[in-house]
Amino acid sequence: MLATVGGETITQADLDQAMSGFDPQQRAAYASPQGQAQLLDNLIDFKVFSRSGREQKLQNTAKYKEAMGNLEQRLLFTLATEKILDEAGKTPATDKDAQKYYDEHKEIFQVPAAIRASHILIRADKNMPEKDRKAAQEKAADLIRDIKAGKITFEDAAKNNSADGTRSRGGDLGYFSKGQMVPEFEKAAFALKKGEMTAKPVKTDFGYHVIKATDSRDASIRPFAEVKEDIKADLLRQKQVKAIQDERDALRARYGVKIAAPEAPASGDKKPAK
Repeated sequence: MLATVGGETITQADLDQAMSGFDPQQRAAYASPQGQAQLLDNLIDFKVFSRSGREQKLQNTAKYKEAMGNLEQRLLFTLATEKILDEAGKTPATDKDAQKYYDEHKEIFQVPAAIRASHILIRADKNMPEKDRKAAQEKAADLIRDIKAGKITFEDAAKNNSADGTRSRGGDLGYFSKGQMVPEFEKAAFALKKGEMTAKPVKTDFGYHVIKATDSRDASIRPFAEVKEDIKADLLRQKQVKAIQDERDALRARYGVKIAAPEAPASGDKKPAK
């Protein structure tokens, strides 16, 4: 027991229950001793004001009854829809269902062709003076010459010179497919074969790039075993959505729902009658 309010106890279980409704950030804030004390204080206030309201017979007011009516509708809506979802979930999708869906929708599981590349970025945006942009281009060209001459590896050149976050990885961008990079970069990168480097700096809005292709992979289709459980979960969701929609349509028909057509706006073009 942590506190009592008119003989009603507040326990650690009450605090834990209150915290279960919080988001992770709120739970972290209330997990400390100070947070727990604040939460207990809040619960005490909740209890005393609730008791005061009952003593004043606020539960008999029109405002209270209206609020309770709204709460009842929300709760009944939640329970009714949860029941439909639970019923639909009693017969989950099978492996056979998933295989059929996979065979009929293989285009969904296509993985586009991709390349893996590294780059060195020498920053040169459009707001820089022309001489500075020219110097950036020359620096990128010098790096290409030094790498080709064996004076420095591509990875070390990236670590020592690149102006973006990939420098710590030797310029490695990982795999990317068409449409993920700016057009100028994409065109140059996809023109390279594995192990090749651009012969001259590639200009984009970010500056001048030296690009090296390090790997490639062909377009493929994800294997069924890899996506089976995702498909089964998606089929269940589809089934539950359909169950809700079917029940909604049936209930609207049952309760005679009619939606009035919007009134036509008054026309300002009509001439007054003579």
